[in-house]
Amino acid sequence: MPLWLVVGGADTGGIKVRHGQELSSASYDERLSHDAEVEQLELHGTRLHYRKVKGTGPPEGWVSLRAGGKDLLVQRALAAALTLPIKARERPVVEVVGPAAGYTHRWAVNIDSWEPEGGAEGTEFQFLLQLIKEKNERNKVLRFVYFADQKRALISRLLVRQACASALKKTNFDDIEIKRTKGSKPFLAYPLCPEDEAPNWNVNCSHEGKWVVCASESHVIAGIDVAEMRRTNNKGQTIDFHNVYRGSLTDKEWEYVKAHGPCQDKEYEAFSRFWSAKEAFVKARGDGIQYPLHQAEFHWAPLEGYEPGTAFQGDVHIEGTHSPKWRFVQYRMPGDSPHWTTVGRGPITSIVDAHGEFTKTLRKPQEHFSDHEWHSHLQSYSPHFDVLPIGALVPQDYMAGYIEAGGTPFP
Repeated sequence: MPLWLVVGGADTGGIKVRHGQELSSASYDERLSHDAEVEQLELHGTRLHYRKVKGTGPPEGWVSLRAGGKDLLVQRALAAALTLPIKARERPVVEVVGPAAGYTHRWAVNIDSWEPEGGAEGTEFQFLLQLIKEKNERNKVLRFVYFADQKRALISRLLVRQACASALKKTNFDDIEIKRTKGSKPFLAYPLCPEDEAPNWNVNCSHEGKWVVCASESHVIAGIDVAEMRRTNNKGQTIDFHNVYRGSLTDKEWEYVKAHGPCQDKEYEAFSRFWSAKEAFVKARGDGIQYPLHQAEFHWAPLEGYEPGTAFQGDVHIEGTHSPKWRFVQYRMPGDSPHWTTVGRGPITSIVDAHGEFTKTLRKPQEHFSDHEWHSHLQSYSPHFDVLPIGALVPQDYMAGYIEAGGTPFP
């Protein structure tokens, strides 16, 4: 079983240990010491049942992996790869892009923080555009009228390609082939990740407002959506969301929305959380707006380790029946301009793939997972979002050219 290292609690005499999985269960008087090493017995979401290997504290118990947005424990293998002493950090610094980034990515780019000289005609933008080798994809970027939309389109494509390169441990895009399903969902067609480590690796992307976001998974199907809390349309007119989207939410979901009133902005934020979840659900499936959204009802609970009201985990009831093979995690993005991002994890059997090309890249079918194994992947830790600069989307083999084009190097 995996070994974990305690990286939190340096200033508090260690981290709190409870007798049971529930946060309401009794806690031990003694804390688990900073730098202690423990063996994983069970992992449910962000709650770890451990057996102590090194250090001081209770020999066995339940602890949280994160609290207050900071890691309390990291896997021993990950900690060993770090170049600075763990005591020197509040949160371990790891390679978030590139050959050591792993298979599970949560990336976000703020387009408002990037204003390349010359706009879409400038050398930096054009250099990045040429990294996308498919001419039809480049044309789709330039087809947009407004520069903000061009930036979103470009960055989303670069995120997908950098996620593929990172998962494949490549430092360029040269041999990477990206295709789309009939429903326009991008996927890695060739080469594929190692079957023994990431048999079903897939990636999904979304953009709205100032954020472009990306999520990838090694075994489950990933879907992601970001929703901006803007209650007006492009003409500045207020959206009557209660009527316009009446048929998209269930009665229970509308009750939840109205419970956040009477402030319409608060209601719209609650509505947007449901909308983001439904979008993540259908994007994981691959059928988009063809799916009747009112048939998927979401239930939420606070996500432990985050400020109240900023993160939730949820499940979905499809046509009134709970679907245990799905899980959703939802975050409020940083900054003064509120956005909500939802990441969905779902089963292979839910994929809608008319041509079958995407499905062929998934080499471990649903029936080859035991219920325990699937639950383990579904409930495994869903990483926080790393906010990346534009330079992080450029593989190292191209970095010198990017700098010459006016870009800022990364790292």
